[in-house]
Amino acid sequence: MDSEDIEDEIVARQLRFPEVKVTFLSLYCYSSKSDCVLLAISAVCAIIAGGCQPLPAIVFAKIVYVFAQIENTGHSQAGYAAIINHNTLYLVYITIATFLTRYVSTVGFIYLGEKLTRNIKEHYMEAVLRQNMAIFDEQGAGDITTQLTSDTNLIQAGLSHKLGLTFSAFGTMATTFVIGFIFSWKLTLILTWPVVLGVILLIGGKRFAIRYGAESLKAYSAGGAIAEEAIGSFKSTTGLGMQPYIVDRYSHYLNLAEKSGFRLKSFMGCMSAFAVGACYLNVALAFWQGSRFLANRSTSFSHVVAITLIMKNAAFSVLGVTAHIGTFTSAVAAATKIFRMIERTSPIDPSSIEGLTPSHVAGAIEFRDVKHTYPSRPEVVVAKGLNIIFPPGKTTAVVGTSGSGKSTIIHLIERFYDPTHGQVLLDGRDIRTLNIQWLRHQIRLISQEPALLDTTIAENIEHGLVGTEYENVAPEEKELIVQAAAKMASAHDFIIGLAQGYQTHVGSRGSKLSGGQKQRIAIARAVAAGPRILILDEATSALDGETERKVQAALSSSSAGRTTIVVAHRLSTIRDADKIVVLSDGSVIEQGTHDELFRLKGAYHRLVQTQTHETAPEKASPDSHTAPIEEELPAKEITLHEESELKISPTVDHSAGESHASLISLLKFVASLNIKELPVILVGLVCSILAGCEEPAAAFLLGKAIVAISLPEREKDQIQTQADFWSLMFLTLALIQCLVFSIQGIAFAYCSERLIHRARYLALQSILYQEVAFFDRKENSAGALTSFLSTEATHLSSISGATLGTILIAVSTLVAGFVVGCVFGWKLALVCSTVIPVLVGCGFAAVWFVGQFQRLAVKYNQISASYASEIISAIHTITALARQSDVLQHFRESLEIAGYKSLKSNLKASFMYALAQSLFSACMALGFWYGGTLVVHLEYSLLQFAIVYSSILMSAFSAGLIFQFAPDMGQAKQSASSLKALLQSKSSIDPRMLGGICPENLEARVEFRSVYFQYPSRPQSLALRDISFTVQPGEHVALVGETGCGKSTIFSLLERFYDPLSGEILVDGISISSLNISKYRRWISLVIQEPTLYDGTIRSNLIAGLDVESVSDAAIEAACKDANIYEFIISLPQGFATLVGNRGSKLSGGQRQRLALARALLRDPKILLLDEATSSIDSQSEALIQSALDIATRGRTTITIAHRLSTIEKADVIYVLHQGQIVESGSHEELLAKRARYYKLYGASA
Repeated sequence: MDSEDIEDEIVARQLRFPEVKVTFLSLYCYSSKSDCVLLAISAVCAIIAGGCQPLPAIVFAKIVYVFAQIENTGHSQAGYAAIINHNTLYLVYITIATFLTRYVSTVGFIYLGEKLTRNIKEHYMEAVLRQNMAIFDEQGAGDITTQLTSDTNLIQAGLSHKLGLTFSAFGTMATTFVIGFIFSWKLTLILTWPVVLGVILLIGGKRFAIRYGAESLKAYSAGGAIAEEAIGSFKSTTGLGMQPYIVDRYSHYLNLAEKSGFRLKSFMGCMSAFAVGACYLNVALAFWQGSRFLANRSTSFSHVVAITLIMKNAAFSVLGVTAHIGTFTSAVAAATKIFRMIERTSPIDPSSIEGLTPSHVAGAIEFRDVKHTYPSRPEVVVAKGLNIIFPPGKTTAVVGTSGSGKSTIIHLIERFYDPTHGQVLLDGRDIRTLNIQWLRHQIRLISQEPALLDTTIAENIEHGLVGTEYENVAPEEKELIVQAAAKMASAHDFIIGLAQGYQTHVGSRGSKLSGGQKQRIAIARAVAAGPRILILDEATSALDGETERKVQAALSSSSAGRTTIVVAHRLSTIRDADKIVVLSDGSVIEQGTHDELFRLKGAYHRLVQTQTHETAPEKASPDSHTAPIEEELPAKEITLHEESELKISPTVDHSAGESHASLISLLKFVASLNIKELPVILVGLVCSILAGCEEPAAAFLLGKAIVAISLPEREKDQIQTQADFWSLMFLTLALIQCLVFSIQGIAFAYCSERLIHRARYLALQSILYQEVAFFDRKENSAGALTSFLSTEATHLSSISGATLGTILIAVSTLVAGFVVGCVFGWKLALVCSTVIPVLVGCGFAAVWFVGQFQRLAVKYNQISASYASEIISAIHTITALARQSDVLQHFRESLEIAGYKSLKSNLKASFMYALAQSLFSACMALGFWYGGTLVVHLEYSLLQFAIVYSSILMSAFSAGLIFQFAPDMGQAKQSASSLKALLQSKSSIDPRMLGGICPENLEARVEFRSVYFQYPSRPQSLALRDISFTVQPGEHVALVGETGCGKSTIFSLLERFYDPLSGEILVDGISISSLNISKYRRWISLVIQEPTLYDGTIRSNLIAGLDVESVSDAAIEAACKDANIYEFIISLPQGFATLVGNRGSKLSGGQRQRLALARALLRDPKILLLDEATSSIDSQSEALIQSALDIATRGRTTITIAHRLSTIEKADVIYVLHQGQIVESGSHEELLAKRARYYKLYGASA
């Protein structure tokens, strides 16, 4: 194998997955011995419960024999009543046995299903956390979260209640065959064919079911990734007006999932229809062949009746198993995807214990002839023979244009990837020979897009202590370490100014903090443990000049003996570096100190020149004698009670009324989602009613057939003649039912899939059109909402589709059976029916308890799903901190809480369910006793008893059958309640609202009038206080100030992400709350410091949110040229069709920002908002882009947020903010002349 093949293999193995063969037994691979014991007990109890099911048929046959004797002799004997009472007592025993075994098996299987699924989730999460970084370039957080929620829910469904019902079916069949072969082996053998056919259908149908199930899961997984990406970047999605685009893309994958799901459910429906037909065909065969065995005396009347009934019961048991095959195959299909990840051996495993762990680290890093290609972009070589030495204990800076390979160096040092050629050495050792956890514990990385987890500030900083000697120190000592790190990062003052101080929750991905605040906390986290190697990737790009200077000074003073690697675009921050490495196109073109490189007058000299201030006013320095700065505001945040007269704006409460929605109202709500399928639903309803009338019809035929074969032996010819006729009637019934059930199954399969599609579509649409405050709430994190989309809509099918059809059949059977019973014998019908209300009541109680169970399960599963989504989104940070172990432990704890909370509800729901199922035997006992009394006293004939008893019996059985689906219905009720609450929660800032003023033209005069604002998630403090300023049409205004002073909040209000507490924001003299919000946002373009790109092509990202037909190629190219990204794009093999990866992961930070800038310019906005728009761009590109921006801002109202104050010197007006207030304003020269706050900030940024 030559070197090129070796390099190709290195790239390929980083994305290779193993081929796994998953069977149903594979789902139990993580069960413990105690789990196996519980499974065995539950299975035995389920088999016993199923084995009890055929026993009443024996009692029935014995009693009917007695009744036949009475019928044929015309008189009753005294001993008959005793026989009836004795046999009735057996049914009481059967009732007790059924209840106890059904209860134990239901509790056991539901508990095991949840526990085993929890174990699979743990192993899946553990496997995800040990994967190499290339996997996450291909699979986003949305895809992984979908597998962790929707796919594991399918596994849980396959391991829970329905598995217990399957074991019961096997128990029923086993008991049936034992009894049948004892009574008449010949007749039993003849009637075995439906069971054999059912097994063949199970085996043959499995392949199709798995195929269609896997296709459906794959399609929705892709759709779920789109949803997670959009929800996770909701501000960009909202600001760009991308909701229709996202929903359309999501709908495309829903269509694919719907097609596969419809095929699967239709196939299962037809299988069930065939099985129903086979059941009645078997009854016809039983009476036809049984009458002949009776004629030749090879069997008895009671045996024929018993075998006929138990074989019919066995056939229906097989039917029950076929109804669940979709659940089991879906579980296997879902497990196949999950087990591929679990069984994958990562080429760079962060959990590996292998490798050297040297006792001393000097910190010398060397690149020897390093070449590298990212697996997600195998056609692009990003490092071309790099040879670099990073001296120990020194500071080395790496500079170069965007895409030159700077970030690649960081990725290779952190061992996120292995080079395709060459070596990366630490203290002379190839880092591939070092233990990877040990390696990463020696390094701390601060990236330009810091990732914080949704916990407190203190805990986020403490994450930097994981794996170090300080990880397990006393809480008091840890608190001191955290505060010292925060002070070094210049974060302590703003933290203690928060109401909760260090215990303040930062929100999902740090959403409750400004960019600068997040970056300072990330810096504190990195320096907390005093790492031997510190890597700064644009670490201070989001800080204002004054804060940056303080942080840089603190880092410099603490870096003695530490190897520091700095990636920077702002070259003023690396002038004092011991060594500077200049990269271009993946190669080193210059190395040396600042002075050495500057004297060369090469690439570095040109980079420095482009960053030199165009004007040269006197710079302030730390030693400058400046005029007194005007009195500062108190350090603490301004608390709300100071402004008690302000009204707090209401926030959306999507859970309102969720717990009070009635079952009827929820059924109406679900029906409204299927209203377009009304004709198909009506067809399904009619077929369900016809199918439901089948049991009363069968009861009538059964009574006639029993009477026919009960004739005295002397009427042998008459027996066969009548038996043949009624067998023919059963054959006709079989054909009708096969047709009816097929149509019903296909109709409801279509409606069910349309319901799931529409529910998911409307849910995502509702989520994306919520106001931004909705996403600030902890329960509405990207992971929780993605989990909601993937699981809740699926559960809705439990009150639609096949389940709804079964319930309708049961209801019509209940009604028709009662009517038939009353027609033929009202006394017995009324007495037997007294049990039915009790049975129905128990069933409803079971549904209610399961609903409670599901409500808790949903709540706690969303917590774990949200946490998992957050972890995957921040996987670079988690990996760099080597936090896999404690992250996994936290995930396990969240799963265990969910399991503990749901156990009580499981016990209660299972009790009611088992009671409802066992009462069927009680109903039989009552019917035998009272019916026997009526027959013995010659009030009823055998025909009356058989018809009434069978009709009412099937009514009671159908009532119990409804609540066999209690777990599914409970889930569906909770899902419908949550979905209804979501769809009814209307945003007060909804872009779909048609009202509002729509001016024909916009001059873009912006005015803030005494604006106060607080974030709904932080009601204790004001973010803005009495903000008033005006931006004239075409004017360029800049907002400056330290991080957290309110600059980005002003942009959020201008975009109308929020409405102010008081005051007004006007555009052209019109309050923006009066403008049509959709059109208003089309007049605005916002470029933020952490740009968001969406998984798709470069072109699709540029035109997202626009009318595709109205955007020309020339306009796209012009925008890209203005943003200095055009040459890069056309240099790619796929050009504008190049895929950018999840969140733009296949591009560098600078490339992402230039694309975001091109996207903004393409919209030709009336108002341009630039929030640190060039913070991640190299100096050379920045100069070109700044020139393009100077042209783009002419005649266009522009508001810029900047920490690099040299970029806003030409602004018409500069407003200086401090702690939510404007403290200075004027032009650049005017503010410098004041020698106050702006003067100080400018000097710090120089």
